[in-house]
Amino acid sequence: MAREWTRLCKGAGFAIDGDEIEVRFADERHQRVRVADEGDAFRVVGVVAQRAEVQRQEKIALRAWRRNRSTQLVGFRLDDRGRLVGESWVPKAGLSGEEFATYVRQVAAECDRLEYLLTGKDTE
Repeated sequence: MAREWTRLCKGAGFAIDGDEIEVRFADERHQRVRVADEGDAFRVVGVVAQRAEVQRQEKIALRAWRRNRSTQLVGFRLDDRGRLVGESWVPKAGLSGEEFATYVRQVAAECDRLEYLLTGKDTE
């Protein structure tokens, strides 16, 4: 069954796999984000670091909070699995494909950037 958000991705150059979108950047880095339908909005979530990496980092909650102060559209938090994630809520009312793609790219880019700052790797 086609998900409502997949039609918003047409022409954006995304690779869709189930409820995930893979975003590739010009420098060959990439990031996967998951899209969830939350009724009146879509929630776009990218994993920055898995639990094991989070546990190796010092003051990760404080670092995420500081990052939240400087980013727009994307917020970072520790999820219930102990991972550091970045997410954005996208209201459906009046949503265009271009706007949805902007949110998806922004979540992917911010998660990829913070992942690199924390780990120096491109793993997610």
